[in-house]
Amino acid sequence: MDPEQRSRFLQAIAAAGDSADMWQAGQDLGLERSDTESLATALMAEGLLEMVSLSGKVRLTPAGRQLLDTASPEEELDLAAWLQAVAAADGLGLPEPTARDLAADLATLQAQLQRSRPLTAVVNACLEAIADALAASDSPLAQELAHLGRRLRLP
Repeated sequence: MDPEQRSRFLQAIAAAGDSADMWQAGQDLGLERSDTESLATALMAEGLLEMVSLSGKVRLTPAGRQLLDTASPEEELDLAAWLQAVAAADGLGLPEPTARDLAADLATLQAQLQRSRPLTAVVNACLEAIADALAASDSPLAQELAHLGRRLRLP
């Protein structure tokens, strides 16, 4: 799934409100009906989109809204929102050692952010390690979170 197309589809759904029409959103993006259905189904499987009616009405889930807010190109990325999206992500398909390392790196990063002056090198190393772990997953959500994580850095 094309990350740009995925993002534009989620943005179109968000702009249309709580009972957006997935068929209209797909048409607005120039997608064929089958491509719209595949995209919407994949987003539902990731827990980012939910069906409101069988006629094609959909809405973003809280995780979808959070991801969209985190990925907004108009705003500077928010580290806290990204961390929340990573913590909320389920079923990333990571093997046990990688999943355990990811949990440890997330805990370390959260601890650093509670310091009065977070250690820049530690924060940036955790961000890189978390992004690497997410990138090891086949999940499109994990891939997108990894991409966003690589854009986050403390100066």
